Amino acid sequence: MRKNRILNVVLLACIFIFMVNIVYSQEQANVNELITEALKNNPQIKAARMRYEAGMSRVKLLRSLADPKLEFEYDKIRAGMDALMRGKTAPMRTFGISQEIPFPTKLFLRKQAAEQEAKSLKEELKEKENEIVQKVKEAYWTLSLNARKLQITEDTKILLDQLIQTLTNRYSIGQVSQQEVLKAQTEYAKLDNEAIMLKQENGIFQAMLKALLSRLQESDDFRVPLQLETKNLALDRPKLLGLLKENRPELRAFQEMLRKSEIDYTLAKQEYLPDFMFKYQREERNSSAGGWAAMAGVTVPLWFWEKQSSFVKEAKAQLEEAKAEYKALENMLSSELEAALVKIESQKRLAKLYETSFLPQAEAAFRTASIGFEAGKNDFLNFLDSERMLLEFKLDYARVLVDLELAHSELERAVGVDLSS
Repeated sequence: MRKNRILNVVLLACIFIFMVNIVYSQEQANVNELITEALKNNPQIKAARMRYEAGMSRVKLLRSLADPKLEFEYDKIRAGMDALMRGKTAPMRTFGISQEIPFPTKLFLRKQAAEQEAKSLKEELKEKENEIVQKVKEAYWTLSLNARKLQITEDTKILLDQLIQTLTNRYSIGQVSQQEVLKAQTEYAKLDNEAIMLKQENGIFQAMLKALLSRLQESDDFRVPLQLETKNLALDRPKLLGLLKENRPELRAFQEMLRKSEIDYTLAKQEYLPDFMFKYQREERNSSAGGWAAMAGVTVPLWFWEKQSSFVKEAKAQLEEAKAEYKALENMLSSELEAALVKIESQKRLAKLYETSFLPQAEAAFRTASIGFEAGKNDFLNFLDSERMLLEFKLDYARVLVDLELAHSELERAVGVDLSS
């Protein structure tokens, strides 16, 4: 009777430990709250935002004319000659202002090129935000899995400790062998070592998550639950590919830079056109206004076969380079999308196998071993092996579900939008 009670307690405790559904507490961290905090405080996102603001300021800079030039000339030599010839002694002062004006289309194209660069920086900001969001999710779910594994390991250690005490007592009266006691003690030592490694990994992932949120490393650790609820996303490849081409910020940023390269090519051909310069001067002597002069000038692209043609060739080559790099990026992002889809499909199949085959079989084997041990048909080693197998399948199942969650985050990063909304 005592033996049956012990085994029933062990069986009920194991079933309780291996329950998949987790009860959440209000103190536990929420992934959406952590994402919001990361978007607000992450220094990489702040740096990308400052680059975008700098790009917007550059638009205003390039749409403006060059600063006008103010000139002042003091002519003592001419004043001396006038005094010799006409009896005048006052020096001549000349005041002038000049303004350089590029050909009107050049100014317009420079502004357009700066605007395209600013749009590209805005998309790079969005891409950086999506990158940080994915990293937060990866750290969150990996930390959750480690926390769950640590919880199961610690609970299993408690059960094994109780069994070791029971087996030691039974060994003293000759009911079990020394090998069974040693095996249980060895299993306990393995779990103890596993717990130490999990605590070490837990500290690493806690530090990673704090860094992403720009929290002090001395701040309190996160209490992260392990959600095992799988998402049921529609995996329509053509639709997802369309979302990628339409919404992926990295691709959109490159599209903007490709348009900038086209504008730069047009702007290079504009170098064949002249720029203008206007100047106004007024003379003064004895505090009395004298004559005035106006001048208009134009640049002459005289050496166009060397200078301007080289600009055009360079811009043309850069445009073709941008087109090739854009196509390469599109191909690479499409492969990332396909990899995420394949991973999701495979993890879904694995999860289904665990739910319908692996876990039921492991639980049945554990129950059979428990009944056999109660009846004296199986030794403790068989019981321990079945318990270990069930433990491994439960942990593997949790790992598959977490990998599925990570694959979903990779898919959302690939298409550039939140697919759960």
